[in-house]
Amino acid sequence: MENQSEAILPEETKKILRDTFKQLKDPVEVEVFLNKEASQFNEATTLLLKGIAELTDKVKVRFFTLDSDEAKRKEITRSPTVLISPDKFKISYVGSPVGEEGRTLIMAIILASNNSGIISEQALRRLLDLKEPRHIQVFVSPSCPYCPQHALVAISTAIALPDLITVEVIEMYENRDYVDKYHIITVPFTVINGVPLGTGVRPPEIFVEEILTLSSAELKAASFSGEVVDLDVAIIGGGPGGLAAGIYAGRSGLKTAVIEKATVGGQVLITPVVENYPGYSQIAGKNLVDIMYQQALQYTYIFENEGVIDVTKVNETFELKTAVRIFRAKGIIFVTGAEHKKLDAPGEKNLYGRGVSYCATCDGYFFKDGGRVIVVGGGNSAATDALYLNSIGAHVTIVHRGPAMRAEAFLQKSLTERKIPILWDTVVEKIYGKDRVDAVRLKNLKKPSLKEMRIDGVFISIGYTPNNELGKMLNLPMDKEGYIKADSSQRTSVHLVYAAGDVTGGVKQIATAVGQGSVAAISAFEDLSSPYWKKK
Repeated sequence: MENQSEAILPEETKKILRDTFKQLKDPVEVEVFLNKEASQFNEATTLLLKGIAELTDKVKVRFFTLDSDEAKRKEITRSPTVLISPDKFKISYVGSPVGEEGRTLIMAIILASNNSGIISEQALRRLLDLKEPRHIQVFVSPSCPYCPQHALVAISTAIALPDLITVEVIEMYENRDYVDKYHIITVPFTVINGVPLGTGVRPPEIFVEEILTLSSAELKAASFSGEVVDLDVAIIGGGPGGLAAGIYAGRSGLKTAVIEKATVGGQVLITPVVENYPGYSQIAGKNLVDIMYQQALQYTYIFENEGVIDVTKVNETFELKTAVRIFRAKGIIFVTGAEHKKLDAPGEKNLYGRGVSYCATCDGYFFKDGGRVIVVGGGNSAATDALYLNSIGAHVTIVHRGPAMRAEAFLQKSLTERKIPILWDTVVEKIYGKDRVDAVRLKNLKKPSLKEMRIDGVFISIGYTPNNELGKMLNLPMDKEGYIKADSSQRTSVHLVYAAGDVTGGVKQIATAVGQGSVAAISAFEDLSSPYWKKK
């Protein structure tokens, strides 16, 4: 049992949690409901909760069986189910909280103990307009790095309005009936009062609107608070390049903020294993992001889930507007990255989130242990996705329009060793399915010929499109593919505006983004100290 406990909570993790739990205020009672069957899910849940309780006297854990009077009284029918402070809140985790969801559970305990949340004052004020009960279900998976953030926003609303809001965080793989009912094939997926609101992480302001209206809300629905934040440099984008820029600018004495529209980390966050970043022979992308995030917090403010929707220049100051506030900055560093290119094949758009995915780490878990999937692409990302899906037991085939892979030799060697089949000179012409993907039509470009292939999922990894919309607002010059042009100092043609990382094109690597972000920050410091364009 000792060895099993160590596997769930390694000693280093226990040390961190002991320090973290010092911030707990009120005692938290956790109730765990299990069926009598021996299972890996029951065992993992038991070990995790007992391990947490041993680290602090503020957390008390009680165990019940599903046939107990307590389970019947509270109408608990699924195993495992974990209730957090059931005397105060209506918060439950349905399924075994392992992987990324272990973090959700620990943070939920902290929030419940401190009677606090992670939503903004603006979102909280809007939430107080709610007059009717809401039952929020957030579907997650252990491998989804975006899920904890979204689940914790939902939990925060239950803490804010305990009499009106019930929140269930549901592990989708252990609860397949829900998956079939709502046709879920990507996470996080939200259902409120039985109404499916779709996939993805929402800013708290948008999520609150959806709670109130029971319909998908757009960014424009979020009201503007009017808060103004004055900065030396605003860094738009929270990937490795943005975090590096924040570190270097902050260390130079500049007042900075990293503004990220989604979750800090960018593409690295969903990379299963990083094997080419100096200093680490192998590290999970999520772990690397966490290390960078914690370091950046020492030098810069970080605004997460807050997208910039407008950029203008007023006299000598740049104004950046989000749904929440205005940032006024002397300079801007664009580190906005790039997003996945689409196939533009019939069926791709309609079946997105129902078997079509651009994130193997997020959605691959649906196809573990026998799911039939294809990965479309021939570069490093496609090879990495295929290897990850193969490692969790999916039956993977790569579909590549060229005669040879572009991926690094090391990755190609791994594909060969794993015996992952590759369909050369082949494109996806159409994706079939009603509620979810069930087949694709493939075209061989050399023969030519058509064939249909029965599959469960399509993972698309064919390159990127730069996120350049904000750059266009300042009329920044771009190349023919839309990448922002910057010189070797990461300066653009507009004074005190810089660009770094994937949005500038070139080699799309973590090390490249970090290097360019650092250079951009140093250039910004130099230019603010001594503007080169004002010299004789």
